[in-house]
Amino acid sequence: MSFITSLTRMWLTRSVQPFTFKNEYDQTLPFAECENLGLYVHIPFCKSICNFCPYCKVLYSKELCEKYIDALVQEIHLVGSQHAGKKKVTSLYFGGGTPALAANRTKEIIDALKEHFVISEGIGLELHPDNVTVDVLQTLKDAGVTKISIGVQSFRDKFQNILGRKKIDISAMRSALEAVPFETVSMDFIFALPGQTYDDLKSDIDEAFAFGANHVAIYPFIDFTFTESPVAAMPKKEKRELLDAIT
Repeated sequence: MSFITSLTRMWLTRSVQPFTFKNEYDQTLPFAECENLGLYVHIPFCKSICNFCPYCKVLYSKELCEKYIDALVQEIHLVGSQHAGKKKVTSLYFGGGTPALAANRTKEIIDALKEHFVISEGIGLELHPDNVTVDVLQTLKDAGVTKISIGVQSFRDKFQNILGRKKIDISAMRSALEAVPFETVSMDFIFALPGQTYDDLKSDIDEAFAFGANHVAIYPFIDFTFTESPVAAMPKKEKRELLDAIT
């Protein structure tokens, strides 16, 4: 542990003692009195690891994914059964990783959750553009997913290259979205990439709506120090100007 980290810990805890992790609170999850509760399920598997991504993820392995889902379903029943009746929640969202890699078991997870919760405002799930196929979308829709969010990042090849991602097959994605409609089709984009302009971003957003999106989200590129991304962050002033312009 670095000297700065140690000083920060002491300042936060008002103690010179190291952090102590205990499991005494891990056996219960007191959610019964929570208002406007939403549920989040993390599926931490990806076919490839993007070096700019700060989230918890590992390379996909079918065997490991199956074990993870088995444990996840057990955990759902363990937590859900601690409270009598069904708790009403606003929504259920699957993130990752790439949750669509477990599309064939999504219904099993949703059914387990529905034994303990009443989901009132829909079920969302994140997809990598490669997952946007008729078979995957239909499997997710049959499982009860009503909203999808596609991590496009950019339709421009130059920015996909900067992020270390491959070219998107826009035609195939558009055809799949036309064949299997959802209540919400969101597309995510990253802004403040090196050399990115207002016109680049506007083109991405215009194309998103033309290709089937009815919602768009844009996120700033963040140079997380604990990732291995070689991409330099845009200066704050330029980033703010770009955000204001696109807003």
